[in-house]
Amino acid sequence: MWEDDDDDDGVDYDPEEERKKLESLPIYKKSLDILDLTQQIVDTFDDEDMAKVHRQLMLEDAMIIPAKIAGAEAMDDYILKMENATIIKIHARSLLAQTSSAKFLDLLDERYLQLLRDELETFRSLFKEWITSFETGTTKEGDGWGLFVPDDVE
Repeated sequence: MWEDDDDDDGVDYDPEEERKKLESLPIYKKSLDILDLTQQIVDTFDDEDMAKVHRQLMLEDAMIIPAKIAGAEAMDDYILKMENATIIKIHARSLLAQTSSAKFLDLLDERYLQLLRDELETFRSLFKEWITSFETGTTKEGDGWGLFVPDDVE
């Protein structure tokens, strides 16, 4: 029943090696820094309803970023990598927007929010470099939407 599970086409897969490779990536390290800083920032928010909403949104954005980097690194398909990269960009921009909202609502001293903005700017530079490492010829077929590579015309 499961006899083809061991058929890995001669490729040795070492999960520990893959984890080490991921954890050595500058963009992944920076995403964890952002997550840690975001956690520290939202821990200072009070328990008012608006602060609770910001806490949840900021943590969600910060948690998704490293998860999507790991997801993109785990695959070879260009379209799937770019889909993850798009989600990362959306959540990084959302987190940046939340810093402006938190400033406007006076949830925290602006200097701490600026620290997060600075980390996000560094992340943006690493992101731009990271996506250039994606190999475009690794897509087996289009995504059905024509978003990152044109679909074959039927």
